[in-house]
Amino acid sequence: MANAIEMPKLSDTMEEGVLSAWLVDEGDEVSSGDVLAQVETDKATMDLEAFDEGVLLRKVIDEGDTVPIGELIAVIGEEGEDISSLVGDGEGDGAATADPEAEPEPVEPEDPAGEPEPEPVEAAPEPEVEPEPTGDGQLREREPEPVPAGTDAEGRRIKASPLARRIAQEHDVDLERVEGSGPEGRIVRRDVEAYIEEREAVPEPEPVPEPEPAPEPAVAEEPTYAIPDEEAAYESEDISQMRKTIARRLAESKYSAPHYYLTVDIDVEKAVELREDLNELAEEQGRTKISFNDLITKACALSLHDHPYVNAAYRPDEGEIHKHNRVHIGIAVAIDEGLITPVVRDADRKGLSQIAQETRDLAERARNRDLEPEEFEGATFTTSNLGMFGIEEFTAIINPPNSAILAIGEIRETPVVEEGEVVPGTRMKVTLSCDHRVVDGAKGAQFLDTVKSYLEEPMNLLL
Repeated sequence: MANAIEMPKLSDTMEEGVLSAWLVDEGDEVSSGDVLAQVETDKATMDLEAFDEGVLLRKVIDEGDTVPIGELIAVIGEEGEDISSLVGDGEGDGAATADPEAEPEPVEPEDPAGEPEPEPVEAAPEPEVEPEPTGDGQLREREPEPVPAGTDAEGRRIKASPLARRIAQEHDVDLERVEGSGPEGRIVRRDVEAYIEEREAVPEPEPVPEPEPAPEPAVAEEPTYAIPDEEAAYESEDISQMRKTIARRLAESKYSAPHYYLTVDIDVEKAVELREDLNELAEEQGRTKISFNDLITKACALSLHDHPYVNAAYRPDEGEIHKHNRVHIGIAVAIDEGLITPVVRDADRKGLSQIAQETRDLAERARNRDLEPEEFEGATFTTSNLGMFGIEEFTAIINPPNSAILAIGEIRETPVVEEGEVVPGTRMKVTLSCDHRVVDGAKGAQFLDTVKSYLEEPMNLLL
């Protein structure tokens, strides 16, 4: 029995996926666990595995196509099996396909009663082309309608994927000149790109220089300014699955969760000194060095124990607030396509060295789009650090369904007043974005005060 392969839900926020590459061909035998294709989701590029054994009978979509969750991608079954009920096109493997161009064979009418056969009905004549009047009172024949785009000279639609059509339109490529390599001769992205490369590889003939005209007497002219070409005013770029999800989720968060912001300036001189001492020891022992962000992760994780509403989620569909019993810190990592938040799980139970090692491993694999779904889902609180870019202070949008996110600014040297005297100081500003449906102002301020106390007396992070 043939089995349908549908677009799976590969992450908790995924709504559609892009089939980035097929790894098997039609007619290949596959076993359960074999990787059929690679799918780009909103978080990573992941393998699509087969759950059944058989032959790949049909690829329903092409590389580069975007399809929603649950839509048919391919069909696996026994060789020669009829799959028309799955693909819905009335075709089956091994079955003869009707030629739409072929004329039906005439059927001899039965005449048991010996009655005379009816006379054949003549075909309706083709409609005449109506002449239309011209301005001089004469008549002329109406111009034929232009051939629609994406069709050949005879008006038949050219088989091509939506992505191939868009690339062809952007590069002024006539699809009738492109040879398709997809199923049943369908034109896909790689065919159009190959045609464009071949076209650009042909050298253009060098222009024949025209004779220089005789110089004219110099005349003072007004300066002219080049007007930019409208078509070259911008470059278009397809929206990735990750960027689509970021736009949707953060827009929902910003306009559904009532945000408010609390900022505190922290004395981090002792924390900087502790980090230097710990890294000297880590270098001697060959362990991963600790970043200041690791200290903040640990401080937040311990603080969340004392402030459960900051470690909670608002669930309007269930009419509940979920106060999480475990602390999972999501750490925002910037990658080319946008932002992803790998999760350090049970951060409150881990030492600084373990947090440092896990954070670096997760961040590296996030940039390579090599994270598993369980490694970027399930955060109960999130941090975002732009201090390395010289940003002193900023506000972040809450990562749903969290109730808060901490925005971390740069560590700066600044004069401060201590005991009535101006002295050098080492400070850092952090801003907590809170969902007012869960975290009231006092609760948010108390959480920040606890975080501040850990960073100003960082030895408590080691206890």
